[in-house]
Amino acid sequence: MSWGTIIFCLGWGGVLLSTTMLIPIGWAVFQADNIYVGRFVISLMISSFISVAFVLVGKSKDVRPVQKSELFLISVFLYLYLPLLAALPFFSLGSNVGQSVGFWGAYFEAVSGLTTTGATIFKNPELVNESLLIWRSTLGWLGGVLILSLGVALMAPNGLFGISLKPLNIRQNANESLPHRLRRSFRYVVKPYLALTAIGIMLLGLTGIELADIVSLTFNAVSTTGFSLSFTPLDSLLNSEAFAVLSLLMFVGSLSYPLLIAAQSFKVDTFKEDREIQDFVLTIIFLGLVLALFFPDNSLLVSITMAINMISTTAFVISDPVIITNYFPAAIFFLPVLIGGMTLSTAGGLKVLRFYLLIKRVTYEVVNLPYPNSVESMHYGGKFVSKETMASVWGLFLMYFIGFVGSFLILSFLTSDFESAWLLALALLNNAGGVIYMAGYFDLMMNMPSISHILMSIIMILGRLEFLIVLVILLPKLLIRGN
Repeated sequence: MSWGTIIFCLGWGGVLLSTTMLIPIGWAVFQADNIYVGRFVISLMISSFISVAFVLVGKSKDVRPVQKSELFLISVFLYLYLPLLAALPFFSLGSNVGQSVGFWGAYFEAVSGLTTTGATIFKNPELVNESLLIWRSTLGWLGGVLILSLGVALMAPNGLFGISLKPLNIRQNANESLPHRLRRSFRYVVKPYLALTAIGIMLLGLTGIELADIVSLTFNAVSTTGFSLSFTPLDSLLNSEAFAVLSLLMFVGSLSYPLLIAAQSFKVDTFKEDREIQDFVLTIIFLGLVLALFFPDNSLLVSITMAINMISTTAFVISDPVIITNYFPAAIFFLPVLIGGMTLSTAGGLKVLRFYLLIKRVTYEVVNLPYPNSVESMHYGGKFVSKETMASVWGLFLMYFIGFVGSFLILSFLTSDFESAWLLALALLNNAGGVIYMAGYFDLMMNMPSISHILMSIIMILGRLEFLIVLVILLPKLLIRGN
């Protein structure tokens, strides 16, 4: 294992993040906000200096084959290191936002963006400078690129948790170095991601909404992050055309990456043969009809948008939380986020494929209880599911359950009631922070002690990396033996 290579990759990750700071700088210049131009320029200089130093220190011509241990570690370290740089513009805002924002508060905000969670420590986002809100949305967008790149580079080639790269026909070179694999996966991911973002901005621009809303909604919908410029429900701000575009962007953002590649090549057969997207669409339709039944005052479009909003784990505040919680207990109503989007997407949750595999397996075991010696192979969408794949899915589910219970117990000491702790654990572990605000808990995290920001950041990273941290800690042999 080469620590120099890992430091080198962290440095390039920091360079990429520093480059994205040009977006809020450009916004601040456009707004003629010299104070925040200076704040972001200073943050850019600091992050660039540190990142370039990492690149130079870790620079190596080592072309050893990629080791699994390095991939695991770089994934964990990226999500611990990059928020330190991303937090710089948020640090020490003070009275500008009506509250004190310390180091760990700023770190939490950065982690929330990079993990595409969308939770915030700001009790009044309207008071936050617009450039900072754009930066927050940019972090969510970058977080989407990051998790997809790591998925292509790490999870899919190793068959982790039921993820496969076979539909992409990406050739894996066993002798390539870690930096080269990460660069290659980034190039695969960023092209369709940029194209989708550009299309989203153009389509939302045609609906007549404000430019800040166009950028913010597009960045957050594509990455399924869910940050908003304010807590005002979107059904009072957007017209039907904007709702339709927003639904489309959230839906596409929660699709499996191989399907995005297939869409670029107009391979319709890929969609017809993919059982996961069929189950995903059917789940959205069912949930949308249920919501239309319970909220007859909403149009069918709004109900479908709410369904996509929840299952994609974007979790924008679509409707008035008071109206929603009058019908359902908050923790039960937001259970769709447990399912989440499709595998190898920016969405959180267990993912549709794994969820239905678990249901199918449990159903099989119950039906065959009287026949303990019966043997039946698992199939999904006409494709054979190996024992290894099923075991990895069960392992992920077990880790998820333990992680959820642990998060709930920790958060129960930091919150005032059972429902708050339950909802907060659900939101953070599934990277669907917006459900907190959909349930009307706008000031929940503002009343928590400072240590909570550290603990909640860990929970978000744990959920985003799908418990890779647990594998690194509990399986030290992976770190010693590589493959």
